[in-house]
Parts: sequence; structure tokens; C-alpha cells
Amino acid sequence: MKAVMKTRPEPGVEVVNIPVPKVAGDEALIRVRAAAICGSDLGIYNYTPAYSGMRLPVVLGHEFAGEVVETGPEARGLSAGDRVLAESVKACGECGFCKAGMSNLCDASALFGIHTDGGFAEYAAVPVSLLHRVPDSMSFEEAALVEPLSNAFHFVRDITPFRFGDLVVVHGCGPIGLFSAQLFRLGGARVLVTGLTADSARFRIAERLGLETLNIEEENLAERVNGLTGGAGAGVALVATGAPQAVKQAVEIVRKRGHVTVVGIFGGDVPVDMTRVVRREVTITGAYDARPDNFPQSIDLITEGKVNVLDVLTHRFSLDRAEEAFRVALDRSGGKVEFTP
Repeated sequence: MKAVMKTRPEPGVEVVNIPVPKVAGDEALIRVRAAAICGSDLGIYNYTPAYSGMRLPVVLGHEFAGEVVETGPEARGLSAGDRVLAESVKACGECGFCKAGMSNLCDASALFGIHTDGGFAEYAAVPVSLLHRVPDSMSFEEAALVEPLSNAFHFVRDITPFRFGDLVVVHGCGPIGLFSAQLFRLGGARVLVTGLTADSARFRIAERLGLETLNIEEENLAERVNGLTGGAGAGVALVATGAPQAVKQAVEIVRKRGHVTVVGIFGGDVPVDMTRVVRREVTITGAYDARPDNFPQSIDLITEGKVNVLDVLTHRFSLDRAEEAFRVALDRSGGKVEFTP
């Protein structure tokens, strides 16, 4: 089968032919129908320090959906032909975090596409416990976006305290930022999405979604926030980018006792004005990945039409065109990029 792999500790990916994986006792073999490139995949492509500990070689991709082809002898609950999507984390199931329903923080987790073979391939083997049924009304393209929406759901609903009517500033207008912005709006917040001149295509997506945007290279963010809040500051800022300056800016624009949630992955240290944090009693919280119960919640949001993921999807490529797909994702000339094996 064809697969997009990271084979060497250097920038780039390769399209290779490898054997179809054999299913273990509790696994299902999935024929992948759609698989999306995540921001972490871009870090892997560039081989940034945050991913220097990944397994090599490895099939990339942790946002994918498809059809069950066969199941192992110990697998229960699924049959050939079932439409499914995968969670991204293989957790131990035994640590305190797993037992508390927070496998995203598992002490011994393995992530598809980083520590174990993922979904940028024609087929993938996945434990059935990590698979969720895809409703007939949902396309595979939508189903592959449930994983990133589940991340955004965890960031917004599980982690970030916000109130109806709050001004929420989302730093970063990539897919996670756009999904998070829709969730904040669904909860009654007024949302402002920020980005750079290079994000012009993503600004257009945000505007199609009915979101308010601001280019921080053309307009002063603090002035806009102060104008919208009478000088009090935003209630919440979500940092959905790995730019250190965004964290600094988020701390500067939230009100006293405001909240900053950071979900970006950074290549180095991030300077923060801790004196301002202390004197204004600002809280800063990290948020990572998704909990298992965020997946059915996100499936419902899509099927009920409450969150629009398809308008964020702008490009589709075959596996053979992996280099082109990554180039589009890296230069931010669109929104979400998917492979359709």
C-alpha cells in the first residue's frame, strides 16, 4: 500500500510502498477514506525540536476516517463495512489519568503518526476501543475532522472558563482557531479571531463562517479590544498558534482576573510578563489533545449543524501528492488539507 512516512530526522516526508498492516487481536483494519494534516504534522514535516523524540520510520497522520475491512479475533462491536473514525491517542488504560477519563494526559501514551503508524496511508490498524461509528449523514471528509474538533471542544468547553457575552480573542486563524471560535460563539461569547497578512485566505474562511477578524500587522489589537470592552479587556484569550508573541499579547489584552488558554506547541521558551499576571490575577492554562468523550460530543455538533467543519476544508490531495499537500498547509494558502487515499 501507499503511505506518507517520516523516515529520517530531517525536514520532509516520503511516499513509500509498504505492506498492509496485519491486525492484532483487538484491532480493526481500516481502509482510510480521508485523513487530514494537523499543525503537529507540519512540525513533524520540518522536524522541529518538539518532535525530535518521535519514532522513525513512521506512517504519519492522526486525523482519519474510513471503513472497517476486517477485525481481529478479540475485537468486539464492529464488522466489515462499518464507517468509523479514530481517536489519536493510544493510552495505557491503567494510569490515574486514564481511569479519570483523561487519556489525553496518559503517562504512557502513544500517538498515531508520531509513536505508532498513523492514517496517511491506504490502510491503518487501530484498536477497536479507539474507533467511533460515523453516522450515515456524515461524509468521510467531515469525519476526519472530528479529531481536531474534539481537541477544540476540550480546549473551549473543558478547560476555558467563559461566560455568555464575554469577548474572547482567538490568536491564530488556523483550523483549531476557527473550530474553537465557532464553539465560543455557540456558548454565547463575542469572538475576535486574529492573524497575520499571510493568513488572508484563512481570514476569508473566518468571514464566511460569520466570525469577526483582525490582522495584527495592520491594526492594533489592544485598541480594538479596549474599544469593544470600554477599556476593561477581553474576558478570555485562546492562543492557537505556536508564536511566542501571541502568548505575550494574550496576557496584555485580557482583563483583570481574565483567562488565557494556550494550545499551541512552541519550539522554545516563551517570555511572559509575570508581574502583569500577578498584579491582575490572570490565569494561564495549557490544554492538550482531547478526552475520549469529546469525540461523540463533536460528532453530534457536526451532525446537528452547530459547527461547520467543511468550510474550513479547502484542499484535497492523493497520497502521491504529499509534498504538494504539505506545501499548501505550510504556506497557509488555505484552511484544512486532507488526503483522500
